Amino acid sequence: VMEVKQQSSPWAAAIPALLSFFAILALILDAGTAVSAAGRGLQLCLETVVPSLFPFLVAARLFTGSGAAQWCARVLGPVMGPAFGLPSNGAAAVVLGLLGGYPVGAQTAASLYGSGQLTRKEAEQLLAFCSNAGPAFIFGMVVGLFGSGKIAAVLFAIHIISAVLTGLAFRTRGRQVPAATGRAVQPPSKQLDFSAMMAGAVKTMGLICGCIILFHVITAFLTRALGTWMPPAVEIGLSGLLELTSGCSRLPQLEAAGLRYCMASGFLAFGGLCVWLQTKSVIAPYGLTGRHYLAGKVIQGTIAVLLTWGIQVLFPSWLPRSLPAAAFPNHTGLLRATAIVTALFLCAMGIWCLQLRKKAGKEEALDV
Repeated sequence: VMEVKQQSSPWAAAIPALLSFFAILALILDAGTAVSAAGRGLQLCLETVVPSLFPFLVAARLFTGSGAAQWCARVLGPVMGPAFGLPSNGAAAVVLGLLGGYPVGAQTAASLYGSGQLTRKEAEQLLAFCSNAGPAFIFGMVVGLFGSGKIAAVLFAIHIISAVLTGLAFRTRGRQVPAATGRAVQPPSKQLDFSAMMAGAVKTMGLICGCIILFHVITAFLTRALGTWMPPAVEIGLSGLLELTSGCSRLPQLEAAGLRYCMASGFLAFGGLCVWLQTKSVIAPYGLTGRHYLAGKVIQGTIAVLLTWGIQVLFPSWLPRSLPAAAFPNHTGLLRATAIVTALFLCAMGIWCLQLRKKAGKEEALDV
């Protein structure tokens, strides 16, 4: 049976071969475009993505590995069951997904599944709405694009609401997992392997940066091939659907402020094909497929655009039509603040982990 299936789908191997052939041909004939785009992608990774995201990746692994998810389960546990039909353990992925940005929430959900704190079905359902753009990216990018912290706050609120509504849409009907009867969070390990956490975070960061550089090159070739006849709004929309940062950075080219708001909100909620591949690479080692992820991001993006349009109609002062001159954001102050906050957070988590280890040692001594 397996041989029949393999023979009946010859295009399964032919299509990747043809795509790789045309990709190599394009790189040979127009190497300058590829080099320039890859350089811009690498600069974006070094100046923005790595400083703002890597500390959160380490903190997320420390968060789940130390048993800190138990605290989130106590605070948000009563909500996870009635609202989403999930056990309270999934609260850690929701919180970190909203604070750490793509793909920290997906990484946390996969880690919870890998440690046995979630079932495969629960982890797949959680992936539909737990991975989101973080405040560091939204406020750093949106403030620079629209020149207003108020606009960034409104779009961030829309982002959170759209994620929650998407989670409600994927709630398993007829099933409710109360916090009191949910699966208990596993106790923290007595010895945290910091080197393993760092190695995992570095690997994830490398996959993310590789996807960003690759999609910068793909976007550059598409723009060169189709940009001569494609309308600017469609071209920018395609760029944002492929790679989030590239699409957001080109929004100032649009004259209509309302269209900028809607496209920015949609880009942030959907995340782009690049983020989807990053998520796939993060959850693949755990055996998760992310079968609900892409559908969830499409639903969330649609909800975010509709909410943004509705706010412009009902509360026009929240998203004003007149905007100051937009410029690509300077992340120097943002990254400094993020580094300070992350360092304080890691210090606090480290002290707490030492206390947990000391407490575990005392309990072990009493048992003996």
